[in-house]
Amino acid sequence: MKNFLRIILTLVFLFVGSSSEVFAQKKNRKLKKADYAFSLEEYSKAAELYKKAYKKTKNRAVKAEIIFKQGECFRLSGNIKRAKNYYKRAIKAKYPDVTVYLRYADILRMLGELDEAAIQYKKYVELNPTDVRGEMGLKSCNFALKWKDIPTRYKVEIMPLVNSRYNDFSPSFGNGDYSELYFTSSREGGLTDKKDARTGECFSDVWLSKINKKGIWSRPVVMSEPINTEGNEGSVYVNKRGTRMYLTQCKVEKKKDLGCGIYVSERKGRMWEPTQLLQINVDSNTTIGHPALNEDETIIIFSSDLSGGYGGKDLWISVKEKRNRWSDPMNLGPLVNTPGDEMFPFLSSDGVIYFASNGHVGMGGFDIYKTSKDENGAYLLPVNLKVPVNSAGDDFGMIIESNGERGYLTSNRAGGKGGDDIYQFELPPLEFSLQGIVTDSKTGAIMTGINVELKGSDGTINEIKTDNTGKYRFDLEPLTSYEIIVNTEGYLTKIARETTEGVEFNKNFIVDLRVDPVKKEIILPLIQYDFNKFDLRPESIRDLDELAEALLDNPNVVIELKSHTDYIGSNAQNKKLSQQRADACILYLIDKGIEKDRLIAKGMGETEPYVIEKKDGRFKVGDVLTESYIKKIKFKKNKKAANQYNRRTSFKVLREDYASKSTNNSIDDKENK
Repeated sequence: MKNFLRIILTLVFLFVGSSSEVFAQKKNRKLKKADYAFSLEEYSKAAELYKKAYKKTKNRAVKAEIIFKQGECFRLSGNIKRAKNYYKRAIKAKYPDVTVYLRYADILRMLGELDEAAIQYKKYVELNPTDVRGEMGLKSCNFALKWKDIPTRYKVEIMPLVNSRYNDFSPSFGNGDYSELYFTSSREGGLTDKKDARTGECFSDVWLSKINKKGIWSRPVVMSEPINTEGNEGSVYVNKRGTRMYLTQCKVEKKKDLGCGIYVSERKGRMWEPTQLLQINVDSNTTIGHPALNEDETIIIFSSDLSGGYGGKDLWISVKEKRNRWSDPMNLGPLVNTPGDEMFPFLSSDGVIYFASNGHVGMGGFDIYKTSKDENGAYLLPVNLKVPVNSAGDDFGMIIESNGERGYLTSNRAGGKGGDDIYQFELPPLEFSLQGIVTDSKTGAIMTGINVELKGSDGTINEIKTDNTGKYRFDLEPLTSYEIIVNTEGYLTKIARETTEGVEFNKNFIVDLRVDPVKKEIILPLIQYDFNKFDLRPESIRDLDELAEALLDNPNVVIELKSHTDYIGSNAQNKKLSQQRADACILYLIDKGIEKDRLIAKGMGETEPYVIEKKDGRFKVGDVLTESYIKKIKFKKNKKAANQYNRRTSFKVLREDYASKSTNNSIDDKENK
């Protein structure tokens, strides 16, 4: 983010690197001039002076420190690519302050070079393990890599007519119908053509754009006095009636910087009255800005470096009292505020606070977060809005319409017009669909012209027939649970279930339906056992769970479940083992709620060799896998496969007229009463 984030609020960020005694002793006139320019935040001028001082300096330690200071100049002026090169050079020059690794890592993360950034954060953690910023940066790299691969549904687009090649940032709604947009800009054509020595650009002013009936935003016009002054203005809040404006003003009198504060102006007709300083009880030396208010203007949230915070700039809240005075500010607490900076708050109509921070886990630079209160009135841990709302660069100044689906934000991400730009975003409606293929579970054949019914928890019922490829398709609604039902003659009713509740992304659900024929034996291929054991293996559970669901969906059905063995071992042993295996399956089904009277277990031993139903490259259709047949097989792996075919579990429907005893008993009880 450009230097404006710091100008439009706050105290001067003075150079924080170490100044060695050697450096102090070796200072020449050019260095003194460079340091002085830096102290005034004239970073562009300071960078040139440091460049000249570097050429006049022979001491290696001094040279290393100058390189680092040049990196700081470019970082603070928003030229992160040049800052990267100078931090890298400072490390190579063995600059002793370990802060250089943190700075270098931060810049790499802002450029999206996450792997290299992680390496530099690790070095910083090793050299300065007590500073939480290193671990936080490392976590941010790991999360950023994940978020890039799974973006949220937001669509973010730049606003071409509103933005310029200068810094355009901090949008704000001008009224309740969202047809006006105020924002801050350092573009030419403002109230004054004077340049801010700290940025080399014009002093920032408040500008206004309006949307027409075609949804096109007009070319912005600059606000006149008293909204704009010879100093910097920005971070506007306007009430829904468009009659009162709160804004940050950094006033200047006789070339003297008076600091920044929150001012208020009333609208009379088409004119704005002179601004008045908001009466919040803060130290006269403290600057505050970035006002955000609730709809009835009784609560204000702002950013400040008031004493008692958690480091950098924090978010504070104040409540309106009598005679337009406001309560003493209260910090939003350590879950929201960090040792870094929290800035540019926005208070939505439902009480959610959106804000920018560089102190929480994020993509890089400033990210946008949201927080709200718990049932006890305490603010919760903020949630990162992730990609594409956030980027590797600075993202801040989000405002959002009352429906929560559209709004605007500021970013200096790649692809902009220049510096900070204003982007519009929207949350498109969720789109869900359901499709699948219906097949015969016995033969695998596709089933065409079969009726598929869709029942929704919202009361909707839809029907469709499978096409000539056995496929069906439905569109689904958000926040709805569904039953997908196939009920066709000669087959058990098949019911599958899906839900869109809790699904936050567009999704196409794939539900293939395998329906079981009533008059045929159905093999359960996943049911397997260890040698000479009857304990169910974990992979067996899936088939048994599906069978339990089928029985629950077809409460009138009685089945016979058979277990088979290969020829290895005696007939008696195999008979006993197969019965134990069938019994194990039945017990599992009973535990799943199936009445035992609907289940018949039968151990077949080796008495029913498997008959090949499908060609598989090893056996022909119709081959009977008897003991004598298997012993003639040449290859050992094919013999093993044949025995596995024989070691099968299957079921078939015996009756479709079962009446639940529990149901009958309840009827009898009612009649006896």
